[in-house]
Amino acid sequence: MLNDLPIMGFVRDKMKWHQARQTVLASNVANADTPHYKPKDLKPMTFEQHLPEDQRPQTGMMVTNARHMNVGGGFGSDFEKNTTKDFEVTPTGNGVVLEDQMVKVANNQFDYQLASTVYSRSLGILKIAIGRG
Repeated sequence: MLNDLPIMGFVRDKMKWHQARQTVLASNVANADTPHYKPKDLKPMTFEQHLPEDQRPQTGMMVTNARHMNVGGGFGSDFEKNTTKDFEVTPTGNGVVLEDQMVKVANNQFDYQLASTVYSRSLGILKIAIGRG
């Protein structure tokens, strides 16, 4: 029953994604001294990816005046693109910056706890709704 609810499935998948990301980030930290090691990360998970093709938004923002910001392609003409590197490289070729990895680990842990809380509270609400709460 609960597996049929799209939002519950998404939250469950999000928790699994955070678990997998924690493994990747831990591997980055473990290889902080490995020569020529480049840090890895998972592609971000979005809600839109889990919608069926026919339910995804098909329209975007429209620019009706040349002075409006272009939001369809990412950065508008009024903004600079970030061209800085995401990592530093040591003389041995290692690209792991421990401070950055630890910030990512902490953010990942917080997001996992948030998803876990949403999941458990949603289960509680559903139990109340069916009279078992």
